[in-house]
Order: sequence, then C-alpha cells, then structure tokens
Amino acid sequence: MPEIHRKVTPYEYNYLCDKCNNGMMTAQDEKTAEGVLHKCMICGAKASLKKSYPHIEFFGEGEQPKD
Repeated sequence: MPEIHRKVTPYEYNYLCDKCNNGMMTAQDEKTAEGVLHKCMICGAKASLKKSYPHIEFFGEGEQPKD
C-alpha cells in the first residue's frame, strides 16, 4: 500500500482538580474499577477518571474536537 499523509492539528487535554480547582490531574499508572488513578499536582487529591490525563489528540485539517 502506498504511503499517504495529511496535515493534522494537535489538541492537548488536561483535567483540573475538582477539589482545589487549580492543579492539573496527572495519571499515576494505576487502574481502578472506575478508570485510571490520577493525583493533583498542587493539593495531592486523588481521583479515578475514565481517560488518562494529560493526553494529546490529533484532528485532521478542518476537523474540530467534540466537546
């Protein structure tokens, strides 16, 4: 199959702490029944989230992320 390419735009996704509303949550490489364990970089609160944060998603030219 021949190689193809297209222009893409990266979008970075972060999750703000629900407890302090300032720190970003970072994945702790531990899975729970609810998802992935995260820890706040500022207050240390822990939470299980369905996705791993931070992460980057790529969208083709003209495409937009769905909120």
